[in-house]
Amino acid sequence: MITAYLVGDQQLLERLSTLPDAVNSGLLRAITQLGIELQRDVQQNKLSGQVLRSRTGSLRSSIDLRIDQNGGAIAASVFSDSRYAGAQEYGFSGTVSIRASLRRITEAFGRPIAGKTINMRSYNRGMDLPERSFLRSALEDMRPAICEEVETALTEAVSR
Repeated sequence: MITAYLVGDQQLLERLSTLPDAVNSGLLRAITQLGIELQRDVQQNKLSGQVLRSRTGSLRSSIDLRIDQNGGAIAASVFSDSRYAGAQEYGFSGTVSIRASLRRITEAFGRPIAGKTINMRSYNRGMDLPERSFLRSALEDMRPAICEEVETALTEAVSR
């Protein structure tokens, strides 16, 4: 008859019970940092000349980051709630309604005139806006860094 004893079984069980918390903490830290880097890349590079040139800065300032931790999943979302972000990201072809407004003119029939404010009636305008991906392209550019960082975070959490 052969008898075997496992030495250190209590320490092993304790280590295994703390492993999920260590992995979760490491991944949360890594994914939060990656989300911040992605948001910064979109704002500083993609919306400042690489893909789109900033005119008013409203699209750039609308880029936001949300970290969701639900169950065992951790997700970082970089998004925009701007009205025209989707049209820039995916392109747009169709008709838009332009509402009535006031317009200041300083030229009429190609000749300069004294400034005058005129009423503009509402009208429909056809638009054909090409796709100018700033979110998806930034994510694709960061794909290798994301894979590497998540792998490093997992390795560090397991080896502690």
